[in-house]
Amino acid sequence: MSSDKNNPISLLINLGISQAEATTYYTLLQLGSVSIRKIASASGINRGTTYDALKKLLTLGLVSVRQRGAREHYIAESPEKIFDLIREKRRDLLEADTLAKKIVPGLIAHKTNTSGQPIVRYYEDEEGVVTILRDVLQTCRTLPRREYYAYSSSHVRQFMYRKFPQFTKRRVAEGIHVKVISVGEGGDVADYAERRWLANPADFQLSSYTLIYGNKIATLSITNNNIPYGVVIEDVGAASMQRLLFEQLWQFLDEQPLLASREQ
Repeated sequence: MSSDKNNPISLLINLGISQAEATTYYTLLQLGSVSIRKIASASGINRGTTYDALKKLLTLGLVSVRQRGAREHYIAESPEKIFDLIREKRRDLLEADTLAKKIVPGLIAHKTNTSGQPIVRYYEDEEGVVTILRDVLQTCRTLPRREYYAYSSSHVRQFMYRKFPQFTKRRVAEGIHVKVISVGEGGDVADYAERRWLANPADFQLSSYTLIYGNKIATLSITNNNIPYGVVIEDVGAASMQRLLFEQLWQFLDEQPLLASREQ
């Protein structure tokens, strides 16, 4: 069987069924009503593993068993049963989501740093940047006012959203506001966003991008090889200071009619 993700065995594996169970079911579909010995012979899986696979398939409703004399013969149920499995998995995921919404806030509370020491995390490459951006959304959801601040530079902005192009769409959908101070030119239109500009001397190259959200400060930059990386500092005092400085600078800058772009 091909490893193509569109083949029937891959479909079953994606539903949480093991390779042996999926292979056993697919083999049985082609055999009709047969004994374990014939199933194992046709699938190339040893009888012990085949027996365990059949037990699981029976519980899932994908296989049924009939007594033929002294032997048990197994029959594959219609592949339409797979839709039942999908519906059950969807229901389980919805229940898990409901439960998580009740439990996760408590887990976050237990995780809160009580030592007074800052928590520092380092992230590398574009996947690391995606992790930081997801953390911005997650953190802002918990704030009394869903808002964060950003210092933006065009040199880093081009690397910020390549692996998470839907970030702004997600931000807007969740009603998260952003205020951006851009160093130099740049910025188009998006909802729930404001941008003001800070002049940048032509000979001063900036390669840093800063996000202030909740009790966290994320600083993102680029290596000499154009690999993005970021450092997140979680500290109430440091975040409060950076927020105060941002708000003071914001007041001094001329307000512009344009809103921020999808690359805040």
